[in-house]
Amino acid sequence: MRDNRELMRSFMRRFHGIGHLRGYGGLKILVLHILSEDPKNGAEIMDAIDVMSHGHWKPSPGSIYPLLSKAVEENLLIKREDRKYELTDAGLEEISMFKTGGMSHPDSIEGILSEIDNNLSYLEDLSDDKLAPHSGLLKNISQKINRINEAVNSTGKES
Repeated sequence: MRDNRELMRSFMRRFHGIGHLRGYGGLKILVLHILSEDPKNGAEIMDAIDVMSHGHWKPSPGSIYPLLSKAVEENLLIKREDRKYELTDAGLEEISMFKTGGMSHPDSIEGILSEIDNNLSYLEDLSDDKLAPHSGLLKNISQKINRINEAVNSTGKES
C-alpha cells in the first residue's frame, strides 16, 4: 500500500471545520477520495484509512459496507466484478471541491530534508512502545544520517 499520509493531511486540511462533513458525510468524502486513487474493496478502504490515521482509526465493516452500498445506489460508485469499488463521473464530481492537486514529492534537497524533519517530529511524538519494535531500522537510519554528516563535514574541511 502506498504511503500517502502527506496527501491525506493536505486533503483533511481542505475540509477541516466544515460542519456537514462530520459523521457519515466525512467518511463518505474520505472513501471517495481514497477511491479516486484506484479501485479498492471494502477491506482495502478500511486499511487505507487505518494507515492514513497512523493507526488511530479504522472504520468498522458496519460503517464502510452500508456506505459503499449507498454510494452505489447514488451512482457515485460502481462495484466491479472483482468486488472492487470504482468512482463514477458523479463520484469524481462529488469530491472535486476537495482536490489537493495530487501527491507532491519534494524536488529539492531542502524539500527532502524538510519532509524528513516533519517525519522525525512525528516519530518523536510516538510512545516508546510504538517505536521499540522498529529499533533496528531506527539504528540503520541513524547510521546513514551520521555517514551523511561525516561526508558533509569532511567536504566542508576540504574547501
